[in-house]
Amino acid sequence: MVQNIMKDSNKYFRDIKKLFPIHGKNEKKYLKNIKQQVDEYENFTYEQLEETFGTPINVVTSYYETIDSSYLLKRINFKRIITYVCAICLLLVTLVLCYEMYTVYKAKQKFNDMFPITEETTITEDERMEN
Repeated sequence: MVQNIMKDSNKYFRDIKKLFPIHGKNEKKYLKNIKQQVDEYENFTYEQLEETFGTPINVVTSYYETIDSSYLLKRINFKRIITYVCAICLLLVTLVLCYEMYTVYKAKQKFNDMFPITEETTITEDERMEN
């Protein structure tokens, strides 16, 4: 029973943490405070925690209602820029690797053309009769 209740408090906190779209310094500080408060009520069930603090959605909504909207927009834009930069870097790395694979393939073809591994021998009627 105690382990089940402990799981409820951890699940409640994880549910709150999952709902945050950004995890900046202020959000981490807020989550740390929430975690400390939830840990004080560690023998509460999930429903009791919801009655005490509110549903996870309500907790996150109340946080975003109290912060400055310019801070929120700045953090969301920063996250979007980081996402675009990572996507572009990943695309560039993929293109470079494809080019390298192409050049290695071409070099292998050139090497094989210089030193053929197989040799064709054609046997004609004249050669069979001589033996």
